[in-house]
Amino acid sequence: MRPKRWLATAVVAMVLNAAAAHRAFGEPADAAPSPALGATLPSTPAGKQLAWYIDALNGRVELGDPAERFTPEFLKAVPAERVKQLTQQLRSSAFKSGAMVESVRPGGGDNELVAAVRGAAVLEVSISVDADGKINGLLIRPPAPPKSPFAAWTDLDARLKGMPGSVSFAASRVTINETGEPTLRDVHTFNPDRCQAIGSTFKLWVLGALAEKVLAKQASWDEKLAIQSELKSLPNGEMQNRAPGSEFPVSEYAAKMISISDNTATDHLLAFVGRDTVEAYQAARNSCAEKTTPFLSTMEMFRIKLASDPSLVTRYADADAAGRRALISGKESEVAKTVPNLAAAAAWKNPIAIDRVEWFASARDCCKAIAWLHAIEKREGMSELSRVMRINPGMSVDKKVWKSVAFKGGSEPGVLNLTWLLERDDGAFFAVSIGWNDTEKPVDQNALIATASGIVDLLAKSER
Repeated sequence: MRPKRWLATAVVAMVLNAAAAHRAFGEPADAAPSPALGATLPSTPAGKQLAWYIDALNGRVELGDPAERFTPEFLKAVPAERVKQLTQQLRSSAFKSGAMVESVRPGGGDNELVAAVRGAAVLEVSISVDADGKINGLLIRPPAPPKSPFAAWTDLDARLKGMPGSVSFAASRVTINETGEPTLRDVHTFNPDRCQAIGSTFKLWVLGALAEKVLAKQASWDEKLAIQSELKSLPNGEMQNRAPGSEFPVSEYAAKMISISDNTATDHLLAFVGRDTVEAYQAARNSCAEKTTPFLSTMEMFRIKLASDPSLVTRYADADAAGRRALISGKESEVAKTVPNLAAAAAWKNPIAIDRVEWFASARDCCKAIAWLHAIEKREGMSELSRVMRINPGMSVDKKVWKSVAFKGGSEPGVLNLTWLLERDDGAFFAVSIGWNDTEKPVDQNALIATASGIVDLLAKSER
């Protein structure tokens, strides 16, 4: 939810990722030097595309028509013009003085490469291609933190006990029962029912309420929504830059809400579905729903926490549900008329009332939220929901073990939540959520991602 950052991932440059079925390259090709890159890349389809993209970052080649290089599925998630814009942004910032490949290694799949690329700093560029050699995945981020290896769940418990603040963790095996509802069975937990701030992970409930509206034929993924000035929020995101009145399909709002945690997309969907509807959907699936009522939009949260009047956040926190609703209801309400202090936003580094004003859920609740989306995605007409959930996997995984990854996370200073739905190679599904709050200081994002990587490795071997 915090402005000017991707939430709950290690990404600071950009995320471009489209899910697609992966197949092997076939016979390995000989390696070939690339003097322009200063490194040796394999002469495979992925190697050739990586070389081309590094040349594009260096300004040696033009991007041209992205449709010639990227799959239609990728460009549906990230339109061609956006690919050009983001590449140009990287060229003029992180790689202003050039991009040099320092090392390259195989990725999680047979058709994926991961390169360490030096510019102003070292960034990790992951690229994958489909059977025709077109790019179906591109991820640019700081190098992933070292994985935390755990020999057993007891090792994880020791790690979690030593973390400052409060932690809630749950890993559950997910099945869908005969009535079409998810059933979760604990694999391992640590304070799984502790209510905590979860940041933008709340968007899972907005997506669920939207999906139910589509199921009920009250909306469609192709339905167009117009950008409204009064529903624009602060970044994360890019839809705040779209012209008022311009129209985009519901599916695009949903994809941006989940994949890049777009706050403006979220607030438009919250208005489209209806706050009351989202509150009702959440109430049935979140043990901390009362603490998250009324269900705030992202801009309302910014207005409350970044108000020039510092008493607003305290007065909102101290009010009962009716009082809180009165503070946000209508265009003439105090919150609606409050303008966020952008200087305060830029300087926002320390926790602000995260135990009182936020979106709240336990790790078990977050697992239920993503498991419910899994149950809904299996119903007729929900293939778009499946795509939206899996655009951004949140972290690199071994694609030989994990067939698909759905992810949503959230953060603000003092808050970090990471929630996944993982499909293993044997067909087993797992919901995983880990949340960390510290009311005194920011939490260590890299440490939690490294811990989560170790958790995923434990699940790879669990209950086979």
